Amino acid sequence: MMKNLLCIFAFLLLASYTAKAQMEPTWQSKTGSRILWNKFAPNGNLICGTKDDGTVALDPYSGDVLWSINFNHGVFEILPNTPYIYYFIDEKELLVLDPENGNVLCNSGNLGMENIEAFYPVRAGNNFLVYTQMDDREQFWMVSLNSGELLWKQDMDLDKDVEIGGGFITVEENEEEKGLMCDPVGDNKGGVFLAVHDRLMHIDAQGEKSWDIEYPSMFGDQKGFFKAATVAYSRMFPDKSGENLYVFSGGYMTCHSAKDGSLSWEKPVKVTGPVRNLIFDEKGMILIPSSDDNAMKKHKLNLVDYKTGETLWGDKGTEFKGGFVQSQYCEQGIVFITKSYMNDAHYFNILNIEDGSLILNKSLKISSGPYTFEEVNGGLLFSSRQEANIYKYESQEFVAEKELKAGGDDFLLSTSKNNLVYFFNSSSSKIFEFDRNSLEMKAFHDEKIKLKGGDVAEGLDVFEDGLVLYAAQNLVKFDWDGNILYQQYYQAPGQGFLNVSGNVLGATFKVLGGLAQVAASYAAVAAVDELDNTAREGMHEADRLYEEQKGVDRDLVEYRENVAEYEQNMDEAKQLMNEEMQEMAAMGVLNAMDIQGNINAISKRFRNSKATKKYVLLMTDDKEQGGVGLAVVSKLDGGIKGFIPMKFSKENPSYTVDPFTNKLFWMPSLDSGKNSFGRYNDIEAMQNSGTVLSFDLNSL
Repeated sequence: MMKNLLCIFAFLLLASYTAKAQMEPTWQSKTGSRILWNKFAPNGNLICGTKDDGTVALDPYSGDVLWSINFNHGVFEILPNTPYIYYFIDEKELLVLDPENGNVLCNSGNLGMENIEAFYPVRAGNNFLVYTQMDDREQFWMVSLNSGELLWKQDMDLDKDVEIGGGFITVEENEEEKGLMCDPVGDNKGGVFLAVHDRLMHIDAQGEKSWDIEYPSMFGDQKGFFKAATVAYSRMFPDKSGENLYVFSGGYMTCHSAKDGSLSWEKPVKVTGPVRNLIFDEKGMILIPSSDDNAMKKHKLNLVDYKTGETLWGDKGTEFKGGFVQSQYCEQGIVFITKSYMNDAHYFNILNIEDGSLILNKSLKISSGPYTFEEVNGGLLFSSRQEANIYKYESQEFVAEKELKAGGDDFLLSTSKNNLVYFFNSSSSKIFEFDRNSLEMKAFHDEKIKLKGGDVAEGLDVFEDGLVLYAAQNLVKFDWDGNILYQQYYQAPGQGFLNVSGNVLGATFKVLGGLAQVAASYAAVAAVDELDNTAREGMHEADRLYEEQKGVDRDLVEYRENVAEYEQNMDEAKQLMNEEMQEMAAMGVLNAMDIQGNINAISKRFRNSKATKKYVLLMTDDKEQGGVGLAVVSKLDGGIKGFIPMKFSKENPSYTVDPFTNKLFWMPSLDSGKNSFGRYNDIEAMQNSGTVLSFDLNSL
């Protein structure tokens, strides 16, 4: 039975690869007037702004109009750490929407807000804090992101006769420079901690001040919460228990009781640089200062006891080179990357958590990041767009020398299969292979890869029978011995179409950032786990039944290989997802139940983004299909599998591809010139009506 199914599947697969037909849209929708812009919300809804000041949300799967609102607020942005979107104009108009249903969560005009200076999603409780300056007073407004209700409002009176020696600038110098000194922090109960000028305060869920203290001065006679020179580096951090609040300012870290603001430590901890992140280790809080751009300063890190504030690695701590950039736990402690502002260089070292010592006497110089890290057999694999290498724990050295370093405009692309990791280096135009088990590296092929037409590589993908390197107009496929299986070049139809595959409108890839910033992420992880576990159970049950009936044959062995590859890819995807989500969950911005619909949609999009795309979109001139058009080219064999005829002016065509759902959207309104699109001739009418056409690339 399974063999027959596999044969049918193989036939259908082959048929889809050999067929080349003009694609027809899966749906057509209208927004009512000419479309001026479009973007994807974090949950995947396609949102368009129109000429008649309308904002219309379309379902990307059906084209149905989900909601529409009439207003003129420009293009939206994603509200940090939430799945919501907002529009903000000239400090006067602020509108926050739920893209799932179009519900208005904050309308500044309706609430009476004016002179909006700042706004912040507040940790815990799904709340939103807005800071305004009205009638020579400061106001803080707490709005529920569940209902859009104003929960409370607090007016702040500032004494103009007293110099506040710690704001961005003193009140006498500029009365407009007031407000929060750093982002607010929630208390997990609907309340919020605020740092305002020389004050540190807590406002509870009912909007009442439970305490309000003057921040202890570390600067002798100078009053104030912050020095002007250090305000940009000020931060507040809650502890995991919610009992204390850690405050960094002016080179010192203090600990305050969340209950009444009193000092929990006898004395503050001196820090040599700004603290942007804390590492909450079981043994204590690790302070790794970042650089304040002072090239002459030597920074030090330390382990601080949560309860007492005692420094556990000595009063001075451990000196390291440069300012902190990035860190992650590894088998030997904490690997961290630092940057020296003396020579603009980056360095690699590992911190021994037991005593605070550095494992390497001399930090190893590396390229700039950001880096990803992975434990391998007896070492640590790390990689960025500029460099990749394996650090051997035993020999305390790197495996690669210069093969995987890319300077200037050059870069690395990477992919992996089982225990092997592959890197394409644009500087040498070669692919290199890393073995996770042996920690050995070798060139994957002999000759340099030559891309035609001055093209630049954009991606490296792995398939069952080999690797595919692809660019805007080129595709090259290798077998596992490094031999070229095919090399295809599709010439662009004119200079105006160069790099057209990169012409993707909307903040498509920004959605990944939005996903990583959804703090109620355990729900998303759970949703992925549930679907994944169900799939695995089904695959293993099919395996068991087949073996009982027919034993272990060639088909079953191949099937098991595919299942193993699926499980490995899902494990990697879930590990990455958990890391991103746990990092944001520490901020605890949102309540999972309040955004379950968005969470489910985001989870689905994240899952889809992990699937290897089997096609490349490119503009070319194909006479068999009637001339210039958008070709869908298979990475498996390099052939054109779908074609959308397009005739444009010299301007590039404006289409949007959602990489999460593999759907292409074309909006005639966004094209210039007298263009045509396949059988659609009345382009002007389509432009005026705000027509959107969708093509499903999954069907190929």
